[in-house]
Amino acid sequence: MNHQSRTKYISDVDINQGNVRALKPLKVSSENQRRFVRLTISSPIHFRKVKDIFGNFAPEGDAYPIDGSILNISAGGVLAELDQPLNEGDIVAMRIIMEKVEPLDGVLGLVKRCDQDEDFHLVGIQFVKRDDLADKLSQAEMELLSKELNHFNKTVEQLLSRYLRQKQPQE
Repeated sequence: MNHQSRTKYISDVDINQGNVRALKPLKVSSENQRRFVRLTISSPIHFRKVKDIFGNFAPEGDAYPIDGSILNISAGGVLAELDQPLNEGDIVAMRIIMEKVEPLDGVLGLVKRCDQDEDFHLVGIQFVKRDDLADKLSQAEMELLSKELNHFNKTVEQLLSRYLRQKQPQE
């Protein structure tokens, strides 16, 4: 698995505009059935299981980390290459690391697919909100779920807010 980090800056683009472009070497791909533009990057990602398909629940995220590399990312999810499999339906907490950017911690995701390809596993994870998990977690599990776990958009919003507070001049 290639853990060399190459990061490209990401911004949401409405693919219905019809004029999506990217400067080389950034590769932007869009297919008619996709809601979001996918950006090809290579950056480390770390997973912790919150709840697996067997019912094992870890409200803070399992202490056993699963490491991998991001292959592409969009506003809707991420495709990663892992040394070990996750199961379709697993709920995970992710730590997304991009060069020269503070890591995005506690991003909630739902494993949508896991395919084995030679020596590694390709795992597609959809970013989810806490509310999206109400049908996958019991009420008691929802209450125990760490407040640190959030949707990708909320995590980015918190990161930007911290950055802006740091950049404001002191009075």
